[in-house]
Amino acid sequence: MTASVGINLLAVFLLDFAIQFVCFVFAAIFKTEKFYDLSGSVTYIGCILISLLYRHGDDILSNLTPRQIIIAALVCIWAVRLGTFLFIRVMKEGKDARFDGVKENPLQFSVYWALQVVWIYLTALPCWIVLGNDSYNEPNLVWSDYVGIVLWVYGFLVEVIADTSKFVFKLTNRKDFISTGIWKYCRYANYHGEIVLWLGMWILCIHGFTDNWQFVSIISPLFVAGLILGVSGVPLAEASAEKRYGGRADYQAYKAATPKYFLWFPKKLQVTNESQSVPEEPVEERRDPEQAA
Repeated sequence: MTASVGINLLAVFLLDFAIQFVCFVFAAIFKTEKFYDLSGSVTYIGCILISLLYRHGDDILSNLTPRQIIIAALVCIWAVRLGTFLFIRVMKEGKDARFDGVKENPLQFSVYWALQVVWIYLTALPCWIVLGNDSYNEPNLVWSDYVGIVLWVYGFLVEVIADTSKFVFKLTNRKDFISTGIWKYCRYANYHGEIVLWLGMWILCIHGFTDNWQFVSIISPLFVAGLILGVSGVPLAEASAEKRYGGRADYQAYKAATPKYFLWFPKKLQVTNESQSVPEEPVEERRDPEQAA
């Protein structure tokens, strides 16, 4: 490991930990979770900035490769969009039910913030590596960079469309499930977009690696996919939806006909309006890893 990338990885981790620790202290004092997701986005942006400033100094742009500029920009765009969306949603709902019975207990509450430190560091690990490298195997863009960019843009657009359409739908249909628009083609379209997005980011980073050990950053898309598919994303959302809508024939038909993980055409639906009583307003599923706690 070169000194440059090693120091950058350490600096990113320390800043990541410091921001989350300070935010946790304020959150614990005021017993609030409302800026939890927003703090994650701010931390991503802060870590990007410290990587650029430490590694490239005052004359940042002239010392960056096109790949590094694109990586930094895409992470910031993603972080601003997701953080803003989740903050608006929690302010509208008045609370984040993930933290019910937790935010009053500082020790339990701290676990969520510690997990967010890990989420931030591992999810963007290939980005921290490439931004910290002081030499380049291939400074110019190559075919794999374009593949990564296309996948990232696709995943980002899917995620934005899915989040926005569901948010608008819930404004007037708070106790119903969405099965129109992009949700007609995938039951977890937002998660699909998130997984593809980070896979694209890793592919974009490949030609920015300068040593074989840096390919260990494949843990980033694997971590995101494993978290979403097996821990805190789909399993929790699936259980919540089954509890709310499991007795409804139209939901069961939608569930049987619609692809779970990938965007694809649904089987022909036979929807009925028969339903049982709908429980109280559900908790919106979230993509960050702490939702599993």
